[in-house]
Amino acid sequence: MKTSRLVSSCLRMLGRNKLRTSFMMLGTLIGVTALTVVVALGQGTQQEVVSKFRTFFAGSSVMIQAVATSQSGLHQAGGSTTFTIDDLDAIQEEIPGVTMHDPTQFMGTGDLVFKGNSIRTAVRGHSERAEIVRARSVTRGVYFTAQHVRSSARVALVGETLVERVFADVDPIGQAIRIGTVPFEVIGVLAPIGLDPHGIDRDNEAIIPISTMMRRMMNVDYLISGRLVVDPTADLDAVVNDVEELLRQRHGIGPGEQDDFRTFTPVQVEQMIASSNRIFTVLLPLVALISILVGAGVVANVMLMSVSERKAEIGLRKAVGARPRDIWWQFVLESTLVTALGGALAIGLGIAALGVITSYTAAEAAFPWATSLLGMGIAVAVGVVAGVMPARRAAALDPVQSLR
Repeated sequence: MKTSRLVSSCLRMLGRNKLRTSFMMLGTLIGVTALTVVVALGQGTQQEVVSKFRTFFAGSSVMIQAVATSQSGLHQAGGSTTFTIDDLDAIQEEIPGVTMHDPTQFMGTGDLVFKGNSIRTAVRGHSERAEIVRARSVTRGVYFTAQHVRSSARVALVGETLVERVFADVDPIGQAIRIGTVPFEVIGVLAPIGLDPHGIDRDNEAIIPISTMMRRMMNVDYLISGRLVVDPTADLDAVVNDVEELLRQRHGIGPGEQDDFRTFTPVQVEQMIASSNRIFTVLLPLVALISILVGAGVVANVMLMSVSERKAEIGLRKAVGARPRDIWWQFVLESTLVTALGGALAIGLGIAALGVITSYTAAEAAFPWATSLLGMGIAVAVGVVAGVMPARRAAALDPVQSLR
């Protein structure tokens, strides 16, 4: 039988039994669509998180976070009171490769008030070096100086969100504000930076000198975290090991005891992001592939039932000269066409679903053509395999018995 006639015969048969054809397509349609959407959202989410993370923590640097250990052995971020500015100074003085540092203290959220306008905002304390260490300067006004830090000056830098919501049309530079009960003068507007990897608006924050935060706002002598800038030519892993060893010595932490700090490098954090995103990149695509395989089982069972229903047709075709291999090829081709058509429709449905998701949410998603085509290829291969057993049964039918 000519290939063109075989294909047209298969299409007519699939069109004649629309409900059965739709039922056979369903598993492939769901599986490939799920695979497409999940992989697209997973890749988009990971890329967005990594991109935001690099905005806040990139280059050759080390983050040190103070932690406390509870009775259960769990670390609690920011719970330690032993990490100090002196620790950071000692690290920079004693460890080759560390070129600069910036301490951080975080008060949480407080009320920022300007002429009756009030907003809840995050308040952070940094040194004058934060402009370089954290690669965030000001778009208007000036950054605070070392003299501001030494004198615990009541000066503040504000984010663009605060400018829009509190100051409106008023130039914030030089204006008097109040954070909690402490008055400040705005000397600069921070460069916009958007959401951090945790989804927090970092433009809705005020930054004040670290000494002002520790003495005037919180009355503490410890830090929540610090960041080190490391010479790009230095061995970052060796620097981290030296930092950890020095902090253990300074904090009197013996062998086998829990550290009261944690260190992170950009590489480690990216690995953590990739690991946490594994549910999108591995587990959910696996579920989608299982759906495709379940669809193959449905196709195989429906095709086997089809053989029983079409015995008279098969017998008649054999009686007028159709060879067993012609019958075999027809059933294999029918199952293949069903899964291929389901895969093609799934790609279209995936594009539409991603369009809806990205238009109504902040999710980032680039259509994964390679993954979708791979899913469709798997679906087609599964269709071929699913059609083999029904095809063999159909090809082996005795035409005389089939026509009775």
